[in-house]
Amino acid sequence: MRALVFSDSHGDVRGMEKAINTVSGVDAIIHLGDIERDVRWLEKNYGQYPLYAVLGNNDFYGGRPTEAVIELEGARIFLCHGHTRGVRRGHEGLIAAAKARGCSAALYGHTHVPEDTNDEGVLIFNPGSCSRPLSGGPTFGVLEITDGKCGSAIVDWIL
Repeated sequence: MRALVFSDSHGDVRGMEKAINTVSGVDAIIHLGDIERDVRWLEKNYGQYPLYAVLGNNDFYGGRPTEAVIELEGARIFLCHGHTRGVRRGHEGLIAAAKARGCSAALYGHTHVPEDTNDEGVLIFNPGSCSRPLSGGPTFGVLEITDGKCGSAIVDWIL
């Protein structure tokens, strides 16, 4: 299973649209917050894909949770924007939340900086920002899940 992972689109959907129309074999889309109206745009324009989304620190409506656990192909994955878990200060809160929920991966956004690492046996994955990057060009993530195992990659390109 292949999921595209976005965060911090902040009203500019061009990067998400380009990624969805370019990457082959997409099975699902994940949006990690900021901005909710972009998630509604994804639902309207790419409703053929299962969509998993959480609210970010700039999302004040939408009825979505700020954190969620999803299961894809046997992998339990913790989703959050990151602001409620102190991700700017480190991974401790993120790892604790993922482990407490039996998750092998924790996906977050908020920092606008991509990250793809493993810490204490938990995949820590931030796709960066597809519209307002703070380091380099726009980025998004690809999550490959097979038999309960998550592989990940950051994709970076210029719009």
